[in-house]
Amino acid sequence: PLATILESELGAPVFIENDSRAMTYGEYICGVCNNERNVLFLNVSWGLGMGMIIDGKLSYGKSGFSGEIGHFPMLNNDIICHCGKTGCLETGASGYAAHRILTERLKEGRASCLRAKFEEQGTISLEDILNAVNEEDVLAIEVIEEIGAVLGRAVAGLINLFNPELVVIGGTMSEAKEYLMLPIKQSVQRHSLNIINKDTKIKFSKLGEKAGAIGACMLSRSKLLGLI
Repeated sequence: PLATILESELGAPVFIENDSRAMTYGEYICGVCNNERNVLFLNVSWGLGMGMIIDGKLSYGKSGFSGEIGHFPMLNNDIICHCGKTGCLETGASGYAAHRILTERLKEGRASCLRAKFEEQGTISLEDILNAVNEEDVLAIEVIEEIGAVLGRAVAGLINLFNPELVVIGGTMSEAKEYLMLPIKQSVQRHSLNIINKDTKIKFSKLGEKAGAIGACMLSRSKLLGLI
C-alpha cells in the first residue's frame, strides 16, 4: 500500500483518501451539513464521483471503491467511457460530457460566444464553458441544462435507493449554479418517489474548491486523534 511506503520514507503517519470522499467529509464536518447523518455528495467535475455518509460514517464498501456513480451503466449510448465501458453515467453527466456536447454543437455551426476561440484554437476548456454560462451564453446554458437533467435522473435513483436527508452538489460544475440545479430538481421531481424525496434536501457545496483539502485535514484529525 502506498500509505505504508510513504510512512516509511517520511517517518510520519500517512493517510490516503479518494478525492470525492474527502470532499464529502469536509462538507459533513465543516460545510453545508447541519446535523444530517445520511448524506450523499456528488463531485461533478471533469468526471463524476460520489461520497456517502451513512448513519454518520463515511461509507467505503468492502474494497474501498464505493461511490463510483460515474460508472453506473445508466445511459443507452455508444460513448466509450475512460473506464473502457459504454453507457456510463459520466458520459452524459459530467464536465467531460458538457465539453463533448458543446464542442459537437460548435462544429455543427451553432452560435456561441465561444465560437471565436474555438475556431482560432480548435478547442475550448471547461472553464471557458462555465464562464460562458455566467455570461448567459444560450448554447452553454442549453448544454448545462441537459447535463443537469441527466444528473437529476441519477439523483432521483439515489434518493429512492438511500433515502438521504441531504444531497450535496459540489465540484467544478457546481459553478453553473441554478442553471445546473434547476434541471436536477425537475428531474428528481419527475423520477423519484414523492413519499421519499420530500425528506431530501438538495444543496450546493458550501466549501467549494476547498472541500477536498478541508476534508483531508478533518480525516487526518479523526484518524490521528479519534475526533469526529
